[in-house]
Amino acid sequence: MKVKEEKMAKTVKNDFSNATELADYLAAKGVPFREAHEIVGKLVLECIQKGCYLADLSLGAYKSMNLLFEEDIYDVLNPYNAVERRTSAGGTGYSQVKMQIEKAKTSL
Repeated sequence: MKVKEEKMAKTVKNDFSNATELADYLAAKGVPFREAHEIVGKLVLECIQKGCYLADLSLGAYKSMNLLFEEDIYDVLNPYNAVERRTSAGGTGYSQVKMQIEKAKTSL
């Protein structure tokens, strides 16, 4: 299998796969997940109407939905950071994937 990293990066940047990251962000700040999910749904709808993606919205647009959004939201939306945060055993974080590959190599 040949991975086309550049194409993957472009594809994941131009979609809404990072929407869950926003809900997790708000939930970590104390917003009930159901409410966070509703806020994120409204932000995705706004993006669709404007023809843009979540990372393209201004901080003001985020704050108009909830004042808990801060400048760090753009780091949260970064696809590489989103993957790296998944550090639980078997997660998709780079360190976990490397560990699973090494385990697989030794068991072969």
